[in-house]
Amino acid sequence: MRTNHALAAGQGGNGSVSQLQPKQEDEARRQSVAQELAGYLARGTALLNRCETLASAKRGDRLGPILAAARLLNANAQVARVLAQVALVERRSRTIVEAVQPHKPTPEELLARDIAHAAEQKDARAKLERRLDHLLEAARAKYPKEEEDAPP
Repeated sequence: MRTNHALAAGQGGNGSVSQLQPKQEDEARRQSVAQELAGYLARGTALLNRCETLASAKRGDRLGPILAAARLLNANAQVARVLAQVALVERRSRTIVEAVQPHKPTPEELLARDIAHAAEQKDARAKLERRLDHLLEAARAKYPKEEEDAPP
């Protein structure tokens, strides 16, 4: 069994030194970018601490340091994203989509609504019958002859 050192030295196997060299250079670049990322984020942490100190001061501008900290956080996020892409760091991105759906009534709500509707219909029918009876009585009082003249 051959080790990676033997392959890197060009001893046997299908790989050659020219094929392995770019992989090592890429790995060196990734390591360099990772170190740069760590350094940048460490400097960002120190600046955030300074902003926090300035914002908690009793005198002076408090809003400026808070806005500076917000900008610094955004800048750190952008730099981290770009450097992570260069370093070929695995990223996962998720999007949450919330669709507003209409309220679906429960069977109890439907039953209660139907009962209320039936009661309203019954009340409306009774009210209409009372009005018609009242109109009929008013018409009979106003025109009593017509009913008497009508054939049985």
